[in-house]
Amino acid sequence: MSANREYKDSVFSLYLSDPQRLIDVYNAVAKTDYPPDTPVEINTLTDVLYKNQINDLSFVLDGQVVVLIEHQSTINENMALRLFLYSARVYEKITKQKPLYKRKRVKIPVPQFIVLYNGNEPFPEYMEQKLSDNYIVEQENPQLELKVNIYNINYEMNAEIVQRSKSLSQYSRFIGKIKENLADGLTLEESIQQAIEYGITHDIMREFLETNGTEVANMLLSGWNMDEALTVSKEEGYEDGFEDGFAGGEKCERENNICKLSSKLSPEEIAETLQLPLDYVLDVLEKE
Repeated sequence: MSANREYKDSVFSLYLSDPQRLIDVYNAVAKTDYPPDTPVEINTLTDVLYKNQINDLSFVLDGQVVVLIEHQSTINENMALRLFLYSARVYEKITKQKPLYKRKRVKIPVPQFIVLYNGNEPFPEYMEQKLSDNYIVEQENPQLELKVNIYNINYEMNAEIVQRSKSLSQYSRFIGKIKENLADGLTLEESIQQAIEYGITHDIMREFLETNGTEVANMLLSGWNMDEALTVSKEEGYEDGFEDGFAGGEKCERENNICKLSSKLSPEEIAETLQLPLDYVLDVLEKE
């Protein structure tokens, strides 16, 4: 089974790229009651060169709220910074035809930043992350702030939120089934395939899995491989990434790891996994 590299992440992004599912999830997390026919404009960022999604999901709801949702299976303390960068590009798209240099104020949708976590590491049901946490100098009242709401959507966590959303509940159950299969000793490929068959049989994401089963299997295999590569890279001492320098054998080891991962991951995924600048990764791959 080969990894599908046309997608940055995941089944999560593909599954929720349906307006009604997006409304369902947002209502559950934000405790709102937008009806299923509320206008939704999806504006997820894409990389034209590599045909990858840059962020997981972003959309404008009812012309009033711009929602950015990220899915994480590993803990990341830079989500506020990442969402800040994503949001700037999303707002750039939204305001592209607006007269920003004229006197009249341009109105923009209110931002909402959401991260949904379903990894294996212990994590609370809810946590807030702030952009100011990344500042070198601590600010009591920062002029620029961004707050991210992070929710643990593992099936045994956040039961209230998960149960309010059929989409989240079914996704959480599906991923939970894969983890259960792995714990029973099945290979990753077997675990994914059996979870797909289980979902179809037990009406868990059934229509989605019937339509996209092969693609789902490929993306999940790619995503798990990326998480595994991230774990290995941390264990081997690359967590500090580019800041460690590239002297001597260390540079060779980094370049070797980039080349090894190139068969499984896109350049963007390699850069994220090894915490290296994308330009450096691209330079190394061009020499390969």
